[in-house]
Order: sequence, then structure tokens, then C-alpha cells
Amino acid sequence: MKTLLMYERLVPINREQHRELRIHQGASKIGFARETNSMLMAATELPLAALDYPCVFVQNGEHHALVALVGLRDKENLMVNKDGEWADHSYVPAFVRRYPFVLAEQAGNEQMTVCIDEAFDGLGTEQGEALFDEQGQDTPYLKQLQTFLLSFHQDMLATAKFSQRLSELDLLVERSIDFQLNGERLTLNGFKVIDETKLRALPADTVQSLFSSGALGWVHAHLMSLNNVNKLGARLGQRLAAQQTGAAAIERTISPESVH
Repeated sequence: MKTLLMYERLVPINREQHRELRIHQGASKIGFARETNSMLMAATELPLAALDYPCVFVQNGEHHALVALVGLRDKENLMVNKDGEWADHSYVPAFVRRYPFVLAEQAGNEQMTVCIDEAFDGLGTEQGEALFDEQGQDTPYLKQLQTFLLSFHQDMLATAKFSQRLSELDLLVERSIDFQLNGERLTLNGFKVIDETKLRALPADTVQSLFSSGALGWVHAHLMSLNNVNKLGARLGQRLAAQQTGAAAIERTISPESVH
């Protein structure tokens, strides 16, 4: 069973066990994200992510998380092609870029531990970036990775506070998102967005507080991002058309007229 959406077999990095381990891209490239139609993301990513994806909120118990929608159907990422490559000139969320690594809390230990997905096909001992040098010390690659993971973790904590503040201000409302596919109008449910009417009704001192903290910029980026639903709809339409063309080509190849 996959955990954290893309991870299958997480284990803590061990200086002895992984002494000779090296990381390379892997044959599947970013294929590990092929069945993930939404990506957890940090609010700090909004200025770039909002240019390509609808960025919405999902509720988990009493809390809300910020996600980038990368697909319109279950288990389908429209940004990953059949070769396992992310769409050109599109922002790649940090949630994807950190794979196969993740920071995790260990029971009885307040420190975060770097873990790796042993199911990743880019692990080996012959090629790629080493985690440890010949003396068993962290390589510059591992140090840079730790910095990146910690930064993302801290950004996610800030995002949780941002989402909580929006919830406290009663700005998050359930909203259906409509899009067009081959002339047919379809609807996405299960997400929340910021209500612009409630936003405009906020007291001036509250707006100033959001502005001073940088949250107001994130709010506007989120609202602008909702226009990207039609972009995803266009991608889905193109994928369906390509699949139909491919199926037709196969049918022609194996048609009775071609059999002798």
C-alpha cells in the first residue's frame, strides 16, 4: 500500500546500511507520480504553481491542506506523460521534487529523520549521487538534500498556519469547480476556495495583518489559480484524443483486411 500518496516502502537513511547507496533518475523518471491527481504544496509555492494549476484547499478533520490539482480524474496526473516526463515549461511541485526522500518523525525522538522509499527504481551502487563518502560522512548532495527537506517542512508548517487563519476568518467555503471537456460541462467537488465576498468584507486591520504577513499575496495567487481548471480540461481532452487516435491505429493494424 502506498503512503504519502507516492511512497511505498519508507525506511530511515542509515549510515551503515546505505553507505554505498547512490541515487539516479531511474527508468520511470517521474512515473512515480503518474497516479497522483493532486499534490500537497506549500503556500510559498503559490506564486509559481498558480500559473499552471488550480490551487485549492482540502479539509482533513479540523485542518485544511493546500493542494495543486494536476488531474481531473481519479489516479491520473495530466502533467506526467507516457515516458514519465513532467510537462515542459510547467512548475514541478516540491512534493514531487523531494521524492524519493521525505522527513519523518521517529517515535520517541524529537528530531526529524531523512527517510527514503526503497521502492524507487533509481537506487543503486554504480551510478548517481552518493549519500556518504568513503569515510562515511555526509556528502554535499546529502547536506543539500537535508536543507531542502527541512525548508519544505518549515514551509508546510507555515502553510498549516495560513490555512488555519483562513478557517478562523471563515473565508474557506465549499465550491464546485466547472470545466469544459469536448463541449461537455463537468464539475469537480470536494474542495474549498476563498470566498471573495467574505474577503472584501474583512475589517481593514485584518486585511493589513494579512498583507504584512505576506498571506494576502498567497490569497490572490490562489484566487487567480482557479482559472487554470480549463487548462487541465484542455490537457485531458488532448490525452483522450491521442488515446482514441492510438486505439484507431491499432484497430487498423489488426483489422481483418490486414490479415492474410
